[in-house]
Amino acid sequence: MSAQAIAVRSAGLVTGVGFNTASACAALRCRLNNFFELGFVDQEHEPLIGAPVPWEDNGPGVEKLSRMAASAIRQALATDPHVSLAATPLLLCVAEPERLGRLNDLDSGLWRQLEMQLGQDRHVDSRMVAEGQTGVANALAIARDLLLGKGHEAVIIVAADTFINRGTIVGNLDAGRLLASGIRAGFIPGEAAGALLVLRSDRQRDVELIVFGQGKALESANCDSDIPLRGDGLTAAITQALAEAKVRADDVHLCLSDANGEAYRFEELALAQTRTRIATPLWLAAESVGETGSVVGCLQFAWLLQAQKKNYLHGNYTLCLAGNDGGLRTAQIAAFRYSQAYRATAEASRSM
Repeated sequence: MSAQAIAVRSAGLVTGVGFNTASACAALRCRLNNFFELGFVDQEHEPLIGAPVPWEDNGPGVEKLSRMAASAIRQALATDPHVSLAATPLLLCVAEPERLGRLNDLDSGLWRQLEMQLGQDRHVDSRMVAEGQTGVANALAIARDLLLGKGHEAVIIVAADTFINRGTIVGNLDAGRLLASGIRAGFIPGEAAGALLVLRSDRQRDVELIVFGQGKALESANCDSDIPLRGDGLTAAITQALAEAKVRADDVHLCLSDANGEAYRFEELALAQTRTRIATPLWLAAESVGETGSVVGCLQFAWLLQAQKKNYLHGNYTLCLAGNDGGLRTAQIAAFRYSQAYRATAEASRSM
């Protein structure tokens, strides 16, 4: 691992199965969900199910997203109180512009509401990343530049997204993409917020989650195209990530994917895994929280942090995958780095 690396230090989550990282990740680990009937019906007049965040006394749309995002940020900062929010750039990950039913005031309204929730203006180097599912992956690349290039002490990546609104549900139902009557391979709409505290790697720390291999590529065979699906984009992204990390496919112990229940996404994942010879256990956050769009990257890294903390991590090298409807595919290799003192203590405890 390179000395010039970035580390995900802590995370915060607000989801339909837990309002904090520990409870949400416990539900993810056990494959629990909190799906229930929404106030919508499909073409057969059967109720649609979803995974909303059941917060009371919250306004709709952007206001709710801002409250969820602010809570996630506070959770991520709780473990490092010396990090100043005022001096820390925020990278805000949201739905892509072409998302069906995208909230009209999302871009300006969410910033404004989030500043109100946090009680201060955003840092001048803050920016919005409107890429949907691949937003956190791109934000990590931006964070690397801010930390290693511009010398910032810390960067907060925050994501807030929802598929629980009329425009998004009706649009995806008409497109045959939601789980509904006659559609077995569809996704369950969800919503969530997440935050990651990202810092420069510090070899003096006992444990660090390092991001040291990233790849991205475009997939031309989208779900609504007539081009045969070969998984070229995801395959290329995985290959790039492995090469940058100097890791072989056999070294990867775990895969976290944003596959959400649609047959197209699972077929693409299977093709890419076969072509890159990735054969690992697969963790899917959507099994518990549904489709959460831009928040999926936060869910993946938060889950890794909790799995290491609770001692149920499969090996060490992990492949994190994401792809949006625009065709962008991202892959990241992450691993925990342990200090020599930590390793010695762990070995001693196992030998007792």
